[in-house]
Order: sequence, then structure tokens, then C-alpha cells
Amino acid sequence: MEHLTEKFIILADLIKKIKQPLLAVHPGPDTDTLGAAFALAAFFKDQGIKSTIFSQDQVTGGPVKLFPIQKLNSEFDLKNHDALFIIDRHDTFFQTGLDKAFNQLDQKIPLINIDHHLRSSLDDALNVVNTKAAATSEIIYHFLNHVNYPLSQTTAQYLLNGIYADTGGFRHTNTSAETLEISGELLRKGASIGKVNQALFAGKSLGALKLWGIALNRAQVNPKIKMAVSFITKKDLADCGASPGDISGLSEILNTISESNFSLILSEKSEGEIKASLRSEEFKKVDVSKIAKAFRGGGHKLASGFEIKGKLRQMGNQWVIE
Repeated sequence: MEHLTEKFIILADLIKKIKQPLLAVHPGPDTDTLGAAFALAAFFKDQGIKSTIFSQDQVTGGPVKLFPIQKLNSEFDLKNHDALFIIDRHDTFFQTGLDKAFNQLDQKIPLINIDHHLRSSLDDALNVVNTKAAATSEIIYHFLNHVNYPLSQTTAQYLLNGIYADTGGFRHTNTSAETLEISGELLRKGASIGKVNQALFAGKSLGALKLWGIALNRAQVNPKIKMAVSFITKKDLADCGASPGDISGLSEILNTISESNFSLILSEKSEGEIKASLRSEEFKKVDVSKIAKAFRGGGHKLASGFEIKGKLRQMGNQWVIE
């Protein structure tokens, strides 16, 4: 993280001047954006800074067990804040309406973008970006280390949650030696791998397993492009008593099909909106971020996503998007 040292110096100096920052996590908040935000909020609290974490969407699934989600705010008023932090995905600035609120301010406030995704810089922002980091929580770890902040067990757990999730439990190729060294340090601070593993990967509800069964039963592989694909509707969620968070991990399961080079899970997010999750592996040599970008989405080379307008409908043995 040596190339971020200058950005860390600027950020540390800026933080000395703020009192009420807004931290925005991305829509459909995952474990990394939450881990980074809650760790940063813990740091702010110890500096006497009153921060607010804004989440447009409700947190569901495993992350509910890992974070004090009751502290999240579903609304914002930038007039009550003196700095804006975009955590883990730069397009949050536009997707949540923060860009319009920011541009309407009579007096501009500092805009800080902390991210590890490709093509993730924001104009007129302090971009604390490292695309080689396994997770945004890893960047936050380095910043807190830069300012000599002593990590509590709780903050260490927040950071480990994010890193463990974005590396797929240290199984993905973004897991570097540095990532493991950081995780080891977080363990020494009292964080638990067992806790995050149980919440994200091991502790599946009966409803989630039923949902996975439906998705796997529908799975097909396109022989031409070697794409494994399946679908989840809002009715499926209701019938199984599952939540949108229970869909997480399905794209990775599909990606293990030997005949496929990448996987795609399409799920109905809300009325007229469909979420797409893409996964691949390094040896398969498919950059799914290029596919996501074609649909105005984003993410990593091996894990990306996008959202489109439409509704899933079954026609015989096929599923179509209307």
C-alpha cells in the first residue's frame, strides 16, 4: 500500500477537520462494504467524530449476524454532514441520489471515495483506491495502521469479515500473501474466522437451502459460450421463506460446474428490476467485469455484477426476461 501513503496523509489531515461525516455503503450491501464502513465508524467514534452510515437497501442474509445493522440509516440529508465517504463502490454516489444532493449543496463538503474495484475513481473526490487490494476492508486496515489506531477486537472482526467474504474464505485468486498477513494480525487482535465463516458459508437456513435447490435444478450450461446460468424470482424467495441475502454464493456454486467457464445468476430484486451476479476463475480466462461493464455494471475480473430492467418469466423449459 506504499502508493497510498500520500492519500492516507491527506485523508488523515482532512479527518482532523470534520465532525459529522456520512458514510455511504453500496446498494445491496455486502460484507466488505459493511466491514469497511463499520470499522471506519469505530475509528471516528474514538476520535470524537459522530459519523452516520447510510444504506439505501436493507441488509439481509449472513451479514445480519456480523454487524449492528440497527445502526444503519436508510435516509440522508447532506446538509447535516461535513464530509461524504463512498465506501467500496464508486457508483453508489450516483445510484443512491447522493450525486444530486451533493451538487445542490450551497457549500461543498469533502468527497472521499474508498474502493478496490477497477475503474472506480470519482471526479472531484479524494480517491483512495487500490485495485490490487483483496477488499476495501483491507484498504481501511492499512489506513488505520497508518494513523496508529489500536484495533479493538470488534473492529478487527469487522475488517476480517470484509476480507474473508471478498476472498471467498481465502479461496479466490485475489488472496495474496499480504492479505493472509493482515488476516493473521486481525486474528491476533481477537477476530474469529469461525464466526464469519459460520455466518456467511456454513450457517445456511432451511429456506436458503431450498432456494439453492430450486436454482440448481434450473441450472443450464450454454455449450457455445460455456456459461452456467440460473434464475431466482421473488416468488421463489417467498415460497422458500428466504431472503435476497440467501442468493449470495449461488453464482460461485454454479461456477464449479466443470463444463462452464463462467456463471450467471439472475434474480428479481424488486418490481421491474433484475440483479445479475457473474463469477469465473483465473484458469478459465474469462474477465466477467467486461460483461458487467457492457450492462453498465462493474466489479472484479472474476466477480462482477449489474442490474437491468425487466421481469423473469418461464416459457416451457426456458426463462426469458420481459
